[in-house]
Amino acid sequence: MALFILIPLLPLLASIILLLGGCRWGENSHRIGIPAIGFSFALSVAAFIEVLRNGPFTLSLYRFFQSGSLTIDLTLYVDQLTVLLLLLVTGVSGVVHVYSSRYMIGEPRYNRFFAVIALFTFSMILLVMSGNLLLTLISWEVMGICSYLLISHAAKRPSACRAATKAFLVNSVADVAFSFGIILTFFTFGTLDIQTILAQAEGMQDHTINILGWMGLDLHIYPVTVIPFFLFIGAMGKSAQIPFHVWLPGAMEAPTPVSALIHAATMVNAGPFLLVRLSPLIILSPYAMTFIFFIGATTAVFAGIVSLTQSDIKKILAYSTISQIGFMVMACGLGAFAVAIFHLLAHGCYKAFFFLSTGNALRSVERGLGHGEHEHPVSEGMGILYGGALGLALLPPLVLFSGSYEYLWGVTGFVSATIGFKVIGLITVFVASQYLYKGVTSLFAHGPKTYWPTSGQDSFETQSVRPQLLNGPILTGLFLATVVLGGLMTLFWSWFANFLAPALTFSGVTLGEGAVEQGFPFWLVVALGVSVAGWVYAYSKQVRSQHQVSRANGRSNQLYVLFWNKGYFDEIYDAYLVTPTIQFSRWLWQNIDIRVIDRFILSIATYSVYFARWLWRVIDIRFLGRKVGLVAEQANAAGQLLQEMESRTIQHQILVMIFWLVAMIGLLYILL
Repeated sequence: MALFILIPLLPLLASIILLLGGCRWGENSHRIGIPAIGFSFALSVAAFIEVLRNGPFTLSLYRFFQSGSLTIDLTLYVDQLTVLLLLLVTGVSGVVHVYSSRYMIGEPRYNRFFAVIALFTFSMILLVMSGNLLLTLISWEVMGICSYLLISHAAKRPSACRAATKAFLVNSVADVAFSFGIILTFFTFGTLDIQTILAQAEGMQDHTINILGWMGLDLHIYPVTVIPFFLFIGAMGKSAQIPFHVWLPGAMEAPTPVSALIHAATMVNAGPFLLVRLSPLIILSPYAMTFIFFIGATTAVFAGIVSLTQSDIKKILAYSTISQIGFMVMACGLGAFAVAIFHLLAHGCYKAFFFLSTGNALRSVERGLGHGEHEHPVSEGMGILYGGALGLALLPPLVLFSGSYEYLWGVTGFVSATIGFKVIGLITVFVASQYLYKGVTSLFAHGPKTYWPTSGQDSFETQSVRPQLLNGPILTGLFLATVVLGGLMTLFWSWFANFLAPALTFSGVTLGEGAVEQGFPFWLVVALGVSVAGWVYAYSKQVRSQHQVSRANGRSNQLYVLFWNKGYFDEIYDAYLVTPTIQFSRWLWQNIDIRVIDRFILSIATYSVYFARWLWRVIDIRFLGRKVGLVAEQANAAGQLLQEMESRTIQHQILVMIFWLVAMIGLLYILL
C-alpha cells in the first residue's frame, strides 16, 4: 500500500529536480517529467485494480498537529472515485507531457515549463487523493499558483500576463469563501478528516453555532446548511461557473498543452470532483442543492449559446468547456453524482484529444482545396434518406431510456435526479432527432464530394457521387455501428454505476431505488414519440417554402449581440469593479500614502532627531559630563580623565539603544 504514495510524490520530485537543476537540463527536461508521470499512471492502474478487488484504503502520511483531543492527521484516501480521477489525471498529463516534448522545442523557458506542469499535475493528484481538508486546501492553492505561472508562460506578451493575473484574482476571490467554509467545517466537526466529517454530517443537522459570539452578539446558524454554500463558491471559481467564468477564456493565452491539461484533467474538474467527494454533506442542505442546480444550469445554457455565436476557435473551446462543466454541476445539484463523474471522465478524454489534435487539423485546413464545385442536383433516393434519418433518430431513446443509463442517473436514489433525467433526456432526444435529420439529409442529399479528372483536362473538378449508390450502405453501416456502440455503452454504464455506487453511499438512501423502470416501458414510448416529433418538426422546416425572404427579428438581433459580447460580463466587471478599484487605489496612494503615511513617517524621523539631540544635550553633556568631572576630581589624575572620556561614547550609545528599545517595546504593547 505504501507504494501508492509515489503517485503524487513522483511528479513533485520531478518538479523539484527540474527547478533545482535550472537551465542545465535545457531541452532534456522532458526526460525527467515523462518517466515520472508514466510511473504515476502505472501506479494509478495498480491502485484501480487494488480498489476493484479489495475496496478503498487509507494511507497515513504524518501527524500534522496534536493538542489534547484535537488531532490533525494528513492522510490520503483512495476509493472508487479517487482511482477513476487518478486514471484521468495521470493519463492525460502523461499524453500532454509527451506532446509538449515536441511542441515546446525552441522555447527559452523549456525547463521551467516542465517543472511547473509537473507541479500542476502533482497538485491535482494530491487534491484527488486527499483524505483531509487541509491537504485539499493546500493542493487547491498550489493549483491556482501553477495556473498563473502556466498561463503567463509567454511573459513577453502583455495579454498573457493580464490573463494570468485575471485568473489568479478571480480564483482568489472564490478561494476566500472556500477557506471560510473549511474553517467553519473545522469549527463545527472538530476535525478536518473528510471521512469523519461525512460520517458525522447527518447527526449534526440540528446543531447550531453562534458565529458572532466573540463580539458579544447572538447570531445562530445551522452550519451543515451553510457550509456547502461556501465550499461550492470555491468550486465555482476553479470550475469557471457564472459569475466566476470570465478567467477561463483568457486562459487560452497559455500554450496548447496547458490548455489541454486545464480543460481536460485539472483545474476545471476540481469543482465537480469536490461536490461529489463531499456529496453526503452537500445533500443535507436542500437550499445548497437548489443553488448548485441553478448555477450549473444557467452556466450550461449561457455558455453553450455564447460558444455558438463566437468565431474565434479559442473562445469557442473555452465556452464549450464552461458549458460542459455547468452540466456536471447541474447534475450534482440534482443528486446525479454518478452522471457528473461519468460526464467528467468522458469530457476530459474528449477535450484532451481535441486540444492536442487541433494544431494538426488547422494545418490541414490551411492547405485548402481551392477547386470549383460542380454539383448535380439529386432528387431521387430521398425516401431512403428520410427513412434512414428517422431510424437514426429513434436510436437515442433506445440508448438513453434502455435502463442502464437511467440507473446511472438514479444510482443515488434522489427523486430530483429521476425527474431531471426525464426532462433532460426528452430534450436531448428532441434536439438530437433534429440534428440527425439535418445531418443525414445535408450530408447525403448531394453525395460525398470527390475529385474526378474532367475529360480532356488535367485539372480536377468536384463532382458528386450519386446518392442511390452510397446512401443505402452508408446508412445501414451507420445504423449498425450506432446499435453496437449503444449496446456497449449500455453495458459500460451498468458496470460504471455499480463500481462507483459504494463511493456514493448515503445514510437513509437506498442505492438504485426507483432507478430502473419496471413493467410497461412508458417513458421509452414517450421518448420514441418525442423523437418522431423532432423528426417531423425538422422535416416541416425543410419543406417549408424557401421563396419567402426572412427578415431578422430586432429582438433576436439584440439577443445575438448580447451573447456575441459574452453577456457583457467583462465590461461590467471593468466598469463596476476593476476601474473603481484602480481609482480608489490611486486615491489611497495620493491622499493616504503620500499625504498621511509618508508625512507621519517623516515627522517621526524629524522628531526622533530632535529628541536624540535633546538626549545628547541633557543626558550626555549635563549628566554624564558631571559624572566624569566628579570622577576626575576624585581620581585627581588627568590620565584617568582621558580614559573615561574615551569610554564615554560607548556608554552614550548603549544608553541611547536601551532607551529606544524600551520605547519600541512600549509602543508595540500599546498598539497590539
